[in-house]
Amino acid sequence: WGPTFFPTVQDMQGSPLDYIDKIRPIAQRYGICKIVPPEGWKQTDFFAAEMEVPGKFSTKQQLLHRIQEGISFGDGEECNPGSYQRYASAFTKEYKRRNYPDENHPGMHK
Repeated sequence: WGPTFFPTVQDMQGSPLDYIDKIRPIAQRYGICKIVPPEGWKQTDFFAAEMEVPGKFSTKQQLLHRIQEGISFGDGEECNPGSYQRYASAFTKEYKRRNYPDENHPGMHK
């Protein structure tokens, strides 16, 4: 299990990516972490304005069913937050369409 972080509003001032950089040495040891945003922090304050920043980050193609094998993951794409969000949304829609075809049935309700 990865650690859970509870930043303050002050920790999230400016760019949440700065906070992520600050906790990276701890979170990286686990490969995953959870960040619980503080009360009063508005996610849209950052993400609406900063989605198309020029800086990019590397992604990895992680096959979760193979993690226990200790294999390394293939390189994914270079993304900024906006391009990653579009990629993740398209991937999720295609994955659901391919693996859960009944979810798109017009008479089905969850």
